[in-house]
Amino acid sequence: MKINLFVLTVIINIFVTTPMWAQQQKTDATLVAQLERMLAESDSKSRQLTGAPKQKWLLRHAKIEKIIDRLKAGQSVDPRDIDIILKGID
Repeated sequence: MKINLFVLTVIINIFVTTPMWAQQQKTDATLVAQLERMLAESDSKSRQLTGAPKQKWLLRHAKIEKIIDRLKAGQSVDPRDIDIILKGID
């Protein structure tokens, strides 16, 4: 009886956690797409600037690129770093 209960518990856990994992992947894909749009905007903006403002935008570009690379590699990213980029607080 205990074995049947254990097997049932394991099966239920598999079905419950799988949708959460799939949802997290979807969110990451949406986030990556949003960050890639911001990367393109940052690139075009930095081409229009010169001097110190250009350096600031190039730094922003590098930060966005680093976060995208880490997300695509499946590495963890500090949510505060993402919030800073999304809010434009550099």
